[in-house]
Amino acid sequence: MESIINLLRFFSGKDFSVPLWEVILLVLINSICLLLGRHRLGLIVSYLFVFYWGFIFNSTYFVNMMGYFAWGLYIYAISGVVMAIIFLISFFVKTRIS
Repeated sequence: MESIINLLRFFSGKDFSVPLWEVILLVLINSICLLLGRHRLGLIVSYLFVFYWGFIFNSTYFVNMMGYFAWGLYIYAISGVVMAIIFLISFFVKTRIS
């Protein structure tokens, strides 16, 4: 029950500010991907930006909550890498539109 309360506090009391240059970089890269018709690449770029922002802005929270044995950070990083590998594999799969 304590972990649920901590999770609710985490989501309810957060300020989220992303540096403007990172947002501009994301929009620029995604615009180029969409103009070139590389939709999958645009999706993985968006995923990596969101993953990075989630990791950077929440890393101190994870360490404070779990101590310096931050196994949650390892799980977060491993799941992100697995998702990135799945996205990269999807680049090599051809889809047919009938």
